[in-house]
Amino acid sequence: VTDGNGCTGTGSVDVTINALPVVTLGPDVTQCGGSVQLDAGNPGSSYAWNTSATTQIITASTSGTYSVVVTDVNGCSNSDAINIIINTPPVVFLGNDVIICGDSLILDAGNPGASYIWSTTATTQMVTVYTTNTYSVVVTDVNGCTNSDVINVTISPLPLIDLGADTTICLGNAITLIAP
Repeated sequence: VTDGNGCTGTGSVDVTINALPVVTLGPDVTQCGGSVQLDAGNPGSSYAWNTSATTQIITASTSGTYSVVVTDVNGCSNSDAINIIINTPPVVFLGNDVIICGDSLILDAGNPGASYIWSTTATTQMVTVYTTNTYSVVVTDVNGCTNSDVINVTISPLPLIDLGADTTICLGNAITLIAP
């Protein structure tokens, strides 16, 4: 450097350029139920998640946007964000195991608008069953989430009643009918 009087001086400085921490939470996630583990990487750094967490790894159990700012030991910061959608699987309940008297039972898998695969090979929301058996259904909702249920059905036939042949009697007379 030369000043206005013609005096010259020199100096030097060492400059270190530190790389920013690499923060990659991954691609957006859409899944059925459960939770997603998010890892900001960069062990030894400090972490500021939009959930107020300050750890390297968090567990996301609800839908939303998750973001983190990572500050490394050199004071350099970088961030990333991820959108997570956690869809609730359909609720499928065919009822408790059942014993009925009669000739049939209607089973309803609920969840209108979903797709159905029954153990009977039916693909409708409701099926009518006529025999004692174990029945199951897999329901897939519009988000592609599945759930299933199983029910044991026992259908007992109605007893056969034969009171004999038709009989005509006169007023005042009695007849005894005996059910077997």
